Amino acid sequence: MDRYEKLKSKAKSSGKGLTVEDYVMGIGLCGVLLSNGNAGVSYTDRKSIPWGCSLYDTLPKTGIPVEEFIYFFDSSDVLLNALGTAAINACLNTGEYEEGDVMESIKLSANDSVAMIGYFDPMVSNIKKQVKSLYIFEKERQQTTWPHPALGPEMIPDILPVSSVVIISATTVMNKTFDDIVKYIKTPRTILLGPSTPMAPDVFPEIKVFGGTIITPPALKVIAHGGGTRNLYREKVGKKVVLVAN
Repeated sequence: MDRYEKLKSKAKSSGKGLTVEDYVMGIGLCGVLLSNGNAGVSYTDRKSIPWGCSLYDTLPKTGIPVEEFIYFFDSSDVLLNALGTAAINACLNTGEYEEGDVMESIKLSANDSVAMIGYFDPMVSNIKKQVKSLYIFEKERQQTTWPHPALGPEMIPDILPVSSVVIISATTVMNKTFDDIVKYIKTPRTILLGPSTPMAPDVFPEIKVFGGTIITPPALKVIAHGGGTRNLYREKVGKKVVLVAN
């Protein structure tokens, strides 16, 4: 069983007997609410959504077993894929997690070389002040005039093996590029980060720290109104959580 099949199987086992009460496909996030009150969230890759005023002939139904939404995780459709990821997170991200900053669990030093897969803009300036070097990989910000321009993926095999800290966006799980990236990592100080993060250390044994987002049912209204993670936190319907693997 490969990693993604294991993730789906674990979610299906945790969500056995549950149905999808409601869901939303927002411009920043997608959310899924289950019949037991648990909810999950995932990033929306809005740049990849096809043009058109009606994307689907038939919309996904509510009241159906959550397993049917978990299968969307394999979809090439970015919105359905996001719903599948949110459904998985609704099933799995249900523990008592610590709130806080994932970087505090890693303890950066002036000797560290950090690689960031995905552009976590709010963190960049602070990390650069603390470490020897920061390399960012984000295809949307290559060759730009941004304060911190990003590198292309062709540099990953050179940079990751010599990085002492690696931060990986959970969108790599959604688009199934995680394995292509993690094979180059030599450090145990690894972070899986973002609202799409499934808190599943047994599925991702390479990850030391998981930084995800837990939401409550009212978060679906915020997502439907176009809100992102910052809106969830401000409205107190979502919170950043941290899980440090044993």
